[in-house]
Amino acid sequence: MTENSIIRFGCEATAYSRKLETLFASDLMRKPRPHDWLVRGFLEHDTLVLLFGDPAVGKSLLALDWAASVATGRDWCGNRVERGLVFYLAGEGHHGLSRRLKAWGIATGMECLRGEELWDMPLVVSRHSVGLPSETRMAIEAIDKAADRGGKPRLIIIDTLARCIDGNENSASDMGGFIAACDEMRRRYGCAVLILHHSGHENKNRARAHSSLTCAVDAAYHMHGLNSGIRRLDCTKSKDFEPPAARHFIIHKTLLPPEWWDGNAPTTVPVLVECDESGKAINEPPPF
Repeated sequence: MTENSIIRFGCEATAYSRKLETLFASDLMRKPRPHDWLVRGFLEHDTLVLLFGDPAVGKSLLALDWAASVATGRDWCGNRVERGLVFYLAGEGHHGLSRRLKAWGIATGMECLRGEELWDMPLVVSRHSVGLPSETRMAIEAIDKAADRGGKPRLIIIDTLARCIDGNENSASDMGGFIAACDEMRRRYGCAVLILHHSGHENKNRARAHSSLTCAVDAAYHMHGLNSGIRRLDCTKSKDFEPPAARHFIIHKTLLPPEWWDGNAPTTVPVLVECDESGKAINEPPPF
């Protein structure tokens, strides 16, 4: 391995300093490891997770829903959530995240329950994308700084792969570098790393990019739209747990308070709301 390849894969601090940890099978069996859920049934700690789908299908809305649920400890769709710091690497759409967070608080009722305290939740959002793996160190320094205030991160979100990968997503070597950078962050914090990406151009049921991406992740989820306008979330890979049943969602337009309006024009922001297969909301959000 040359010096350049070490830097390229974002491993300059670990390539020669990390030691290979080993266990005899007898020791392994004396230390049972039950599932360590972040979002029960969907996201585990210390895993690499892929969420893919077409543009504008609701991937970022789901990622923000997971992020805010973890940052507040709110159950997600009836599933227990472990609260902790979330670090959101926003490669796109970061200007609208404040409005979406406000709408999430209104639609979930969390703003009424917790008021201003809600906005002290440990959710940190980057103001620009980073290149992975070349800027892995910069990302880790920012996460470490956030951890000094909010504790060890439970979830890191990369939105999106296309905006954060160095090079060509169809290249085995470029994808290898990106995955190595994600794994470096996962190992450092023992957290879940969620990667948002787009569906394939021809096969919508798989993620775009080199096949090594799907091979590398521990779990994968496909968000896609149905003819009725309902969004469906399917688990397409779950390496170490029983795949959860499909979930259905509608996109609810949430009215923001007047101080968030553009002049006198009322401003509404989309929020993902769980529904049944017919499109009826399971927990009806507040009316306008």
